[in-house]
Amino acid sequence: MRGSRSGRYDNAAVRAGERKGCFMAQAMNSAQTSKGMSRRAFLSAAGLMGLAVGATGTFAASNVSVAHAEEATGAPATNPNAACMETFGKDTAYLPVKKAQWTQLNGPIGFEADPVDKSKIARTDTCDFLVIGVGLGGMVAGLHAADEGANVIGIEKMNQGRMAWESVGGYNTKLQQEIDNVPDPAEYMEAIMRASMWRARADAVWGFIQGSGAAIDFLNDMVVKAGKGVSYFSTEQAPAANKMDVIQAEHKINIPEGVKWTSWLKGGFVWDSLLETASTYPNFDIRYNTAGVQLTKDASGRITGAIAKDADGYYAIEASKGVLLATGGYEANPALMQAWVRPEDYHTAEALAPCLGPTGDGHMMGLAVGAAMDPVPHCVMSFRSVSQVQANKCLSAGIWVNHQGRRFVNEGLPFNYAANAVNIARIGGHPVWFLFDEGAVEARSEAMPTLRDDIVAMEADGNMVQGDTIEELAAAMKVDPAELAATVEAYNGYFDAEEPRDLQFNRNISKAAPLAKGPFYAGKHTNQLLVTVSGLIINENAQVLDENDDPIEGLYATGNASGGLFSDAYPRHLPATSTGRAVTFGYVAATHALKGE
Repeated sequence: MRGSRSGRYDNAAVRAGERKGCFMAQAMNSAQTSKGMSRRAFLSAAGLMGLAVGATGTFAASNVSVAHAEEATGAPATNPNAACMETFGKDTAYLPVKKAQWTQLNGPIGFEADPVDKSKIARTDTCDFLVIGVGLGGMVAGLHAADEGANVIGIEKMNQGRMAWESVGGYNTKLQQEIDNVPDPAEYMEAIMRASMWRARADAVWGFIQGSGAAIDFLNDMVVKAGKGVSYFSTEQAPAANKMDVIQAEHKINIPEGVKWTSWLKGGFVWDSLLETASTYPNFDIRYNTAGVQLTKDASGRITGAIAKDADGYYAIEASKGVLLATGGYEANPALMQAWVRPEDYHTAEALAPCLGPTGDGHMMGLAVGAAMDPVPHCVMSFRSVSQVQANKCLSAGIWVNHQGRRFVNEGLPFNYAANAVNIARIGGHPVWFLFDEGAVEARSEAMPTLRDDIVAMEADGNMVQGDTIEELAAAMKVDPAELAATVEAYNGYFDAEEPRDLQFNRNISKAAPLAKGPFYAGKHTNQLLVTVSGLIINENAQVLDENDDPIEGLYATGNASGGLFSDAYPRHLPATSTGRAVTFGYVAATHALKGE
């Protein structure tokens, strides 16, 4: 089920005309300052005011009022550049990009830019540690703090936490030690840094690696404690055929015996166990349908808590030890997607495992108190995909071609890099096709009994065509028959050599086969976007940093609300770094907040 497509944000804060948008990039040379628009007005114009004045309802997944730019109060964004400067400082530049729309998800925004009137705050609750956002990272943080004896409050905007994950990555866990599968930490460090083109924050990367072992051990203990037959195990990965780094960091999920489950996303089993374990801690108070609206601080600038909002209105929460932002990314906020993400990364993508909760509340709460953020454009987690599950298995059976009938990528790349190539090939709005033949269908039919039904379904939906010859296939695809025939001939010729080799993209074709047996099939290739993975800059202690690289005392971030680990593209070939980060820095944040270490 997808989020509403009916509403779109008028992204005024980054609109620079009818045909152009802009990215906001910090640390560029501009001496100009803005006096024409307040910080609040910028946030309003960007569609980030939270609930509009007079709106009612809870923050559950349904029956929610969401503010759009045209509904928000405050001055109009007549000067987008001035608005950006007001928020991000005078040293700001604006990078023109082609305007695009993200309409897949549009969720309820909890953050509010205007200070909440004290007369509207009904009460003040107190705790040692406040967790804003109770997904995987927030849950681990809350459990760890509660396990240490702290009084913990967790507030979650939605009616449940998100559970769409496959595995968790990390170093030196007990599970790895048991099978002698501990990765080299220096190689792990180098692999993450290389994947970011050395733009990642070394302290955050090393902090993740060094802290992940204890964090994943704790996670597994909490899962096993529920007694539901769920646990993690360390996987052993084969060498990569695409020359990408292979780090033995992944921990996958054992599910209860006798349970049939076909999805690769098994996080729901872990989540169910974590909820069961959390219920045994009376000092961990989880409050659903409760949004974090804004952070509070004292005269020294230390974060002291937050203003929360539920169905009854506003109330304050004071946290003596610290506040953790674990609100996820912002893939359900069109304004932020259009402001901070490359258009080609989302303009033709579909939402994978869609959730309306990640609207960038943590990002905006952090920015509002002076936090630094990953430079734009931000990074997303993308996956190659097609519309039917079993037909998806044929993506690597043949070749991918663009609207000209030409190959454009090594089809064996990790999902994220392959998705990038598809996004580029689709910029002009043309389809991208994956080709395979009857031989591939026959070879897969026994293992995938619904494959032929999926092909029929894709044909009925207009997402697949076939032809008895390559020329007939080209006609159905509406590409140049001669061009497609030449592409297929060149590819098939690679298998005629004494040592078969892809002479154009260097794909490993040792397990591939030529396109030789008709009928031939061509399916439309679509990409899926799961989450955004850039956020507030943190250090090795999960402390949020300001623009001077100094910690904002009392404020922590984890998961996709945090930053510093990724740049350009999410490294899907380094297993479960995103969930590993969430678990690790949630655990580390609780440790540092309670013990200062």
